Amino acid sequence: MLFCDLVTLPYPGEQDDIVRTVGGAVSEYRYRAFISYSWSDAKWGNWLHHRLETYRTPAALVGKNGALGKVPARLNPIFKDREEEAAGASIGDAVEKALLASEFLIVVCSSNSAQSRWVDREIAFFKAHRDPDKVLALIVDGEPGNADAECFPIALTHGVNSDLTIGDSLADAPLAADARISGDGKRRAILKLAAAMLGVGLGELVNRDERRRTTRTRIVVSASLALATVMSGLAWVAVQARMEAEFQRNEADGLVEFMLTDLRDRLEPVGRLDALDVVGTRALDYYAKQKLGDLDKDSLGRRARALLLVGEISNIRGDSDDALRAFRQAAATTQEQLARDPDNQQRVFDHAQSVFWVGYIAYNRGELKAAEAQYREYKRLADRLIALDPENPKWQMEGSYAETNLGVMYIEQGRYAEAEQAFARGLKRIETVARAEPYDAGRQVEIGTNINWLGMANKGLGKEQQALTLHQREIAVYEEVLRRDGADAMAKNRLSIALQFAGDQQLHLGQLDEAIQSYERAIALNAEMRRLEPANTDWQHSEVGGRLDLTQILAYAGRTAESRAMLDSAAALLGRMIAKDPKNSAWSGYLHSRELSTRSRFALAAGDTARAAALINKALGLDLEDKDRIAVLLLAGDIDARLKRTDSARSHWTTALNLLPEYGGTDLDRFRLSKRLGLAEQAAAISERLDRRGFRHPAYLAERSR
Repeated sequence: MLFCDLVTLPYPGEQDDIVRTVGGAVSEYRYRAFISYSWSDAKWGNWLHHRLETYRTPAALVGKNGALGKVPARLNPIFKDREEEAAGASIGDAVEKALLASEFLIVVCSSNSAQSRWVDREIAFFKAHRDPDKVLALIVDGEPGNADAECFPIALTHGVNSDLTIGDSLADAPLAADARISGDGKRRAILKLAAAMLGVGLGELVNRDERRRTTRTRIVVSASLALATVMSGLAWVAVQARMEAEFQRNEADGLVEFMLTDLRDRLEPVGRLDALDVVGTRALDYYAKQKLGDLDKDSLGRRARALLLVGEISNIRGDSDDALRAFRQAAATTQEQLARDPDNQQRVFDHAQSVFWVGYIAYNRGELKAAEAQYREYKRLADRLIALDPENPKWQMEGSYAETNLGVMYIEQGRYAEAEQAFARGLKRIETVARAEPYDAGRQVEIGTNINWLGMANKGLGKEQQALTLHQREIAVYEEVLRRDGADAMAKNRLSIALQFAGDQQLHLGQLDEAIQSYERAIALNAEMRRLEPANTDWQHSEVGGRLDLTQILAYAGRTAESRAMLDSAAALLGRMIAKDPKNSAWSGYLHSRELSTRSRFALAAGDTARAAALINKALGLDLEDKDRIAVLLLAGDIDARLKRTDSARSHWTTALNLLPEYGGTDLDRFRLSKRLGLAEQAAAISERLDRRGFRHPAYLAERSR
């Protein structure tokens, strides 16, 4: 997404720090806002001042409790610089007093104001003496982030020192309304600013304003009808109806666009699945009332994005069938749009998203060939975007995502060297983009995710310490995000996963206490998130995996009772997930096989070989990928050996050994199987390799000492 696309006013929940008096209607400040602008933009300054001074809050909202207290009826008085300075020791002194007496600062942003030292001074003074979060902006020309047409004054985008000098560090992206026709338009821009200063939701204000405008229109229509003949009156009404219908449709389309972009961006970080579901469903309901043949290309694009959102929510809630149907419908729409306009960057991007999600469902279902085919198409589309506009950071990010997706496919196929290269390319691209833009929590989470995959590739190559170092680096990224915003649900989820990966590497290096601490911290985070959103099965998947891992580590540490209790808690949660979506192979196959194998191992350790055999046979009967069958076959062979079924044991072990791909991450299983099958020279060579890289997994040490 381009920087200018990110410029938007906050929702009221983001402005709880704005001070209001108990009554709400009267502010403790003399002025509601101070307008700062360049002399060259005096026309815009006058327009903004007039619109805000004369703005009347919809009657239905006046007196209600908003985010800033009781909603006032008016926004006046507004201080407009240049004309309202009272006589004082100097013009600067008068302006500073007005700034101190203003609740908000509104900066009229243009190429002129970006070059104005006066505007910079006013912004710097307000930031230093008031709250920087109360600075709002109105774009009237120029482009944010464009060196040749920058519209943001430097004081708006950088930190300010106590002596009012402007620092070198970038501040958070300013929050702005865009008055240009290509942006919000004048009317919507005023509503955005009003929503921020009143402490009400933009959608609510738009709806109330529409009702007020409709009422006024009806009054005008009634008066006109009384003065016209019946026939001319009917004709006039028909014209007005068409105009009103077109106006309402444009406004509705604008609201749908807002819901699918700005509102979604605000709901995703806090994990509000219910609200996101409503956003997607309401958007589809809106388009369902219209004939698809009557929709223009932009409306079709919004409909496709709504389908993708509904599909994402269905997938998160465990309904992969509904998700796939939505994604395929979206892909059919976006593919047709792209065929009609192949060089349109937005059409290329929209279709790339559809392709990605179809591939994602295939990946989750274990259909790797289908998933890889979709992801290769996704990379082709990403490369096309970069070729069309190499300087667009959003397209550069698509290139990074494409590399990561293919890296995932390589991981799944044991092609770790290729995966390491793909992840390294993707990480380099995303870090370059991040350095060139203001701090963005979402971007940092993406960086952390890429580091995680790079760590996995290193693990597969047998680079144990390098993998742990990468996961610790990943943890630090998420901790910094949460230090800035402790409510960021996505960062919490990724932190819990990173802690599990770190714990696994600590286990490999024989650091049992550290591994237990990492997993316990991860599970505590998972439990916290599950209370926030019980329906989120992605978070549940992570928690089940963590509990199964910790079950094994506690057993290695000799804490058997705690280990069994942890296994029971994992099984209970997993059972509910499988009941929700039995077709999800990651749950009904892989995770369930781990649960059964662990119970079988406990039974074998207790001497109950009959129960151990029954449990492992259930695991063998599951639909598993080859890589997930290896651990099951190894344990099945151990149980057969205990039962003196030598031939059956060797058959299981041999099958498992043949399934092992040739990469470093399988050395522990290869060592154990080689020893069981009497391949002494091969086992010795593997042991030497494991010792050389500092591998100290308890299972390896126990096997080596036999």
